[in-house]
Amino acid sequence: MIISSETPSLNATVSKANPAQVCIRERFLLTQEGSTKKTFHISLSLENSGVSFKVGDSVAIFAENDPILVSHLIAAMKATGEETILDPRSQQEISLRTFLSKKANLSRLTSSFLKLFHEYETLHEKKNHLHRLLQQENKPLLSQYLSSHDPLDLFKEYQEVNAPLQEVCAQFGPLLPRFYSVASSQLSNPNHVDLTVALFTFTHSGEQRFGVASHFLCNMAKVQETSIPIYVQPAQHFTVPADDSAPIIMVGPGTGVAAFRAFMQERIARGAQGKNWLFFGERNRESDFFYQDYWEGLVNDGKLRLDLAFSRDQAEKIYVQHRMMQSAPELWKWLQDGAYFYVCGDAHRMAKDVEAALVQIAMEQGSMSEESGKAFVKSLRAQKRYLADVY
Repeated sequence: MIISSETPSLNATVSKANPAQVCIRERFLLTQEGSTKKTFHISLSLENSGVSFKVGDSVAIFAENDPILVSHLIAAMKATGEETILDPRSQQEISLRTFLSKKANLSRLTSSFLKLFHEYETLHEKKNHLHRLLQQENKPLLSQYLSSHDPLDLFKEYQEVNAPLQEVCAQFGPLLPRFYSVASSQLSNPNHVDLTVALFTFTHSGEQRFGVASHFLCNMAKVQETSIPIYVQPAQHFTVPADDSAPIIMVGPGTGVAAFRAFMQERIARGAQGKNWLFFGERNRESDFFYQDYWEGLVNDGKLRLDLAFSRDQAEKIYVQHRMMQSAPELWKWLQDGAYFYVCGDAHRMAKDVEAALVQIAMEQGSMSEESGKAFVKSLRAQKRYLADVY
């Protein structure tokens, strides 16, 4: 994939193959002192970019790898970084440093790497170790090795391997774009798009590492300077109702709340008369209440009902699904009045727990069996009144 270094003309369609070049216009921490994590509000300038989006869409970010990790890898490869290589995908001539910074997935180790190192390893014992890992009967051992190591680990472990740089570069997977829900409405703010980005950190081999895109957006990219290639990933159905009088119920804990900030901006810009209800959850109210002033302002203006779940502010953990259950009669009435139900955020647990709570509400408030409760939720999906954007 070739990422153009020029801003597309307004006549050109912005796409994955033809991304727009934008920069950060504003960046600030949403989390307060004492928080167990860092989450940022990031606003990208869209002036003269040709980018258009609707609420519910996602922005795809072509990030760059951590330069410290890139430098360590270049050193482990016994290279300078200035060597010219052919990008295996675009066949474009670029420097090794540019390739590792912008094109290569540096976190994923594959068996093709091991096969290449086996071919060029000269030390008998190490060659045998790679040979054993690659045997069909040792698949579980291979899987365990690949999941716990990255390419840098491999170079450090097999320092005597002297494979041609071009062949080594061919083993890296592509650095894929990362997607973030839009957190603003273009109807309300035509010249920028906002994102809500949690900085992801982890420890690998005793070193602190970062999520590629979150580190790039939150720490590396310079405000109003660094050029960031982006395109828009349209949502199929996850957007505000066409009917401005329809009530909406939004469940968005953590960064999932981003989409609903955009929803509310859109509804207000459109003068929508439909009622709005947000369930937001995080760890601590004092440090993790994202966009607190905005939500409380809407509540004061009578434009929003807000239910909050801060899981660590009390001995017993309270989540958004618990707040749903506590307001079951009203929530059920909203659904009977034609409300659209949206959930955005973590797919692994939260979304499943929220759906289970909705089934439970249908059973209790609608006097349904479990089977009928599940059928009710299924019917909401079929009517496009239960919409999820989970990741």
